[in-house]
Amino acid sequence: MDNNFHNHQREVFYSKYKNFFSDFANLEYALFDVMDLTKEKIDEIKYASTILWQIFLKVGKQYKHLTEEQLLALGIREEMYPYIQLDYLQQQSILARFDFICTEDGAIKCLELNGETPFLIQETFGMNEQLCQHFGYINPNDINALHKSLSGGLFAAMQYLDISTKPKIVITGKTADEDFEEYCQVQFVRGCLPFEVEYVPIADLVIFSSDTSEIAMGLYTPSMEKIDILYRPAHPIEFLIDDVAPDGDRIGLQLLELVKDRKLAIINPPAGYVLQSKILLWLIWERRDNKLLFNAEERTAIQKYMLPTYLSAETFTKSNSPYVKKPVYSREGNTVEIYAGDGTKTNASAYTHYDDNLFIYQQYEEMPAIDITLKDGVHTKKWLIGSFMADNQACGLSCRVGNQITEWDSHWLAVGYKD
Repeated sequence: MDNNFHNHQREVFYSKYKNFFSDFANLEYALFDVMDLTKEKIDEIKYASTILWQIFLKVGKQYKHLTEEQLLALGIREEMYPYIQLDYLQQQSILARFDFICTEDGAIKCLELNGETPFLIQETFGMNEQLCQHFGYINPNDINALHKSLSGGLFAAMQYLDISTKPKIVITGKTADEDFEEYCQVQFVRGCLPFEVEYVPIADLVIFSSDTSEIAMGLYTPSMEKIDILYRPAHPIEFLIDDVAPDGDRIGLQLLELVKDRKLAIINPPAGYVLQSKILLWLIWERRDNKLLFNAEERTAIQKYMLPTYLSAETFTKSNSPYVKKPVYSREGNTVEIYAGDGTKTNASAYTHYDDNLFIYQQYEEMPAIDITLKDGVHTKKWLIGSFMADNQACGLSCRVGNQITEWDSHWLAVGYKD
């Protein structure tokens, strides 16, 4: 296809969607194409997602039985100890996303689980359908599972607060001026909720951490309506615990204290913090042969779909095998390093914001390559598949295309298949 024609067609297509971030300031984000996967490959990715979700939830629940010393050894921040057991949903997260490599030889390998506040929501459950229709593909994604999971989260939160009247529900995140991508993701989730939800920018929320003569402790809107349930699809717990007011108050911890006292329910609950930790990759691999913890199908799935993961690089350097060093809490490829088997660093993230974390060491698996068309021509890039879990179902696929380390400047590519 002529590149000028492609660019024109892309511009015409995405101009119809004013509330979608097809381009960032210095990034041609949304590609004008569809990743063509076979139905068999899609079904296997969904199976791998479902069985691994079952495994991750099982191991995540074990945190309830750990001592503070054990939690500290697993990279859990001390501030989270009083809140780690606040787990009032049917699952610890209403929406999560696995990242998979589909290797050149046909294997599917899990890189990690984004278990707390995954992005790619609007792309997967909104725009993917539009691209598939345009190019004549079948869309493999099911937004109904997302609707059901969001609704189920509301009713579970109401039970946690023991309220039967109509709750005050607020969804929060950054404003469009602060972060247009985040704003669009939050508004998309808001539109998926089958009930009245008010949007309040996160900076405008008001916390009263104790009762006063006029106002009861709680979280409030700027008009001083008391909030019962707070959806926070883009503000993860690891950010929340560091939120500080201009006067120095730890307002994030104050909010968690409201949840602990049942003055507020947040979705995801604080227990979702566990599912975001990459330490689960090590815990699962370390226990992969445990017949008391995992059934036969689960043990087979761990061997087939997960990568060897340890708390040191020793196993890889002894066998001269390449590996990846990752912080247990990080996002968008931040602070990731790739090493050769002799311990020589061969690549690293451009950004290192998570260098105060505990680290895991995971076997390196080469991502497959794909040719994509950008405004300045054809480029060869690496790709991986994101697979969403909602309502305990594998319900949505998205492809990210970028470099050897998939960072914030990766592109999004729709996923579909032919009948």
